[in-house]
This record gives sequence, structure tokens and C-alpha cells, in this order.
Amino acid sequence: MRCTPNPVHWAVLIVVLVTFIAICGCTGYGPSTPPATTQTQVPGATTVNIQNFAFNPASISVPKGTTVTWVNQDTSDHQIINDAQGSIAQGALFTSNSLPKGASYSFTFENPGTYPYHCSIHPSMKATVIVT
Repeated sequence: MRCTPNPVHWAVLIVVLVTFIAICGCTGYGPSTPPATTQTQVPGATTVNIQNFAFNPASISVPKGTTVTWVNQDTSDHQIINDAQGSIAQGALFTSNSLPKGASYSFTFENPGTYPYHCSIHPSMKATVIVT
């Protein structure tokens, strides 16, 4: 005895599969957009990411006494150095060693002022720390 497919069974199977796919897509079991990441700030500290040959954020405003940590997430080395104009007069002179991927450098800003800086290896990379 040979079993012949019944068109009604096929139609029911297709309806069940389409319903299952629709439900999974609407309930989050299917592909979805990942949630936005939020960077948690520790009081008195903040992080600047070095990525895609840029400082992110390019400008930050922090209260005096804040420690800023730069983290290199690029495959290229970077070196942070403050711009001489203005910063030295305000009492902050900061220069990191060459930072390979994954390395970090921290500096605590004790005096209010505007502190522009750049990457000495890639001078087009510029940013600013504003201390209030």
C-alpha cells in the first residue's frame, strides 16, 4: 500500500509553518536589532575610546578631580599628548607612552580649564577635555 500526499495536509502544514515564523519574528525569538550599549561612568572617572583613528567622544566636560582614561581600540598604536598652548599654563601636562591595541592611559585633571590634545603619531586626531 502506497501513501499519497493529501493536499489538505500540505496546506495545514504550510499554514502552521507560516504562523510559527510570524510568531517568532514578532516575539523576539527571531533576528532582532541588538540593544544600544550604554557606557557606565564611575563618579570621578570617565573613558575616552580611541577607535577608527578618532577620540570618542571628541570633547568631554568633566568636573575638576576627574580621572580620564583613554583606551586604544584601534589596531594601530596611538600616543596622547596635550597641546602646549593653554594646557601648561593651567597646570596640566599629560603625555602617554605609545599605546598598542587594548592599552590605556589615565590622567587626573585637578585644575579647571580647556585642555586640547592630539595623537602624536596621527596629528589629525584631535580632541578636548574641558574641566569645570
